[in-house]
Amino acid sequence: MELDLAIDESEESYKEHISSIKERGIKTTKLTISDDHKGLVKVLGEEFSNTPHQRCMVHFKRNLLSKVPYNERKLLSKYIKHIYNSPNKKMALKIANSISDKYRKSYLKVSELLDDHIEETLTFYQYPKTHHIKIRTTNLIEGNLNSLLKRRSKVVTIFPNKENLIRYACCLLMEIDEEWQTGIIYMKMKKEDSYDIDEYLINEINNIKQKKELKKELVTL
Repeated sequence: MELDLAIDESEESYKEHISSIKERGIKTTKLTISDDHKGLVKVLGEEFSNTPHQRCMVHFKRNLLSKVPYNERKLLSKYIKHIYNSPNKKMALKIANSISDKYRKSYLKVSELLDDHIEETLTFYQYPKTHHIKIRTTNLIEGNLNSLLKRRSKVVTIFPNKENLIRYACCLLMEIDEEWQTGIIYMKMKKEDSYDIDEYLINEINNIKQKKELKKELVTL
């Protein structure tokens, strides 16, 4: 888990954050997932150049729906759903092309978005099917984390300094991590999932969890 504090979501902020992650030993990742924030996508491409990137399909869907009038959105939303429920990437692209053709004369911007960017949202097909629903969007994890952090931080209202805020956020995130490890498992790994296990990283995580004094320090405000 890596946590940092920034004033805005600028390219510079993301660059500083990801550089910090790499300095701590993370040299590569299996997948990066984000919305289409130009600065973030650029930094991810530079820092993890050989890593596949998944553009959040929920954000992309919203972009598509914004290109049609309100009374047209329900139908377009239904069409988009068929893309991401396809059994494979080939079928998803075929459906996307059909939708693009349908809207080309009436709503050209819908067709242009589908033609130019749909494939950016289909990277998840490279991974085991059991993980598709969790890695094709950032919304599931963002919704959980953001709602909890906002709700709990309102109780404190004011933090004396940056370090105090980070300690508090770390405490909350550790609680969520424990729940995902022992209760509601966010990602269920199966034996057939063909991934290389990073033993060093696993050992580091276990060592952190075993240090009870670390957690006590984080909860002390």
